Amino acid sequence: MQNALLHLDEIINVDNFQKIQDEISEVTGIAMVTVDYTGKPITQHSKCSEFCEFIKSNSDLSKLCEKCDSRGGLEAARLQQPYIYTCHVGVLDFAIPIIVDGQYFGAVMAGQVIVNEEEKENLEQIVNNKYFEANLEEEAKMKRLYEKLPIMTIGRVKSVASMIFHISNYIVEEALLKIISNKINEKVLTVGSFKKTNLKLGKVEQDLKEVNGLSVSKSDISEDTSNKILDGKNNVLKPALEYIQKRYSESITLVDMASLCNISPSYFSKLFKKDVGDNFSKYINKVRIKKAKEFLETSDIPIINLSIDLGFEDCGYFIKVFKKIEGITPAVYRNKYNLGKQY
Repeated sequence: MQNALLHLDEIINVDNFQKIQDEISEVTGIAMVTVDYTGKPITQHSKCSEFCEFIKSNSDLSKLCEKCDSRGGLEAARLQQPYIYTCHVGVLDFAIPIIVDGQYFGAVMAGQVIVNEEEKENLEQIVNNKYFEANLEEEAKMKRLYEKLPIMTIGRVKSVASMIFHISNYIVEEALLKIISNKINEKVLTVGSFKKTNLKLGKVEQDLKEVNGLSVSKSDISEDTSNKILDGKNNVLKPALEYIQKRYSESITLVDMASLCNISPSYFSKLFKKDVGDNFSKYINKVRIKKAKEFLETSDIPIINLSIDLGFEDCGYFIKVFKKIEGITPAVYRNKYNLGKQY
């Protein structure tokens, strides 16, 4: 797989991944955050302990936390398996690498738990903070928060780490395969269209549009065209396209549709423009205007009510969009259609 240019937040749907991370954290009692290969967080911290929040509120100690996380992530990437260690304050943490075909995409950083002293002896303490134990005795609040940390056996930690490793890597690998298979699909169809035109270069672009069902006129999205798009080469977008066709009157966001297709918003946006031929908002407007024409032809619903029924919050904006696509206002369209029926 050629994945060099892809970043973790371009491969997965971060919102969906966040939900899974939150649920695992809630069930296990372990704090979690997911970072990309540079160490930049792409999710919010799940169940971060009060103790660690208190430690990180100190700028000097926070730098040591970052140093531990950085080293832990690198070790996990080197070993290509979960790496369990203790941080500078003696708390158990572990890094879970996300690796597909030997490429390191990032890691799930987890932990913030305590194990007994005997089990802790076998773990590497990445950064030695010799002043911590003294501070722990002096700082009553620090000691109280430290004692609230969850206590686990090393065996349970290893089981949780293994589970997170398999789940996170499976999700990323499946999302990446979806992207790669889509790109392969595009190449196959491009070659097929090329052969179909007997290598007549001037017709290749038009033929590709016809094959992919993207010949959409400015003034209309016909039922036939809509079906072509829905039945086209890319099944990744199908859930979103079907949703838009059926629930066009609702508030539809790009983020929600990307989540529905289980891909990142940035990849969804690029793929949508490439496969459908319009950007996301323009396509929704075209679907709504197509429905508006049907209502204008078959009912006497007032224009302001019609705009609300179609999902436009402002009647003036509805009229503006309709005129931009059709060249005339909704009222003029209705009058022309009714006048045409009289003859």
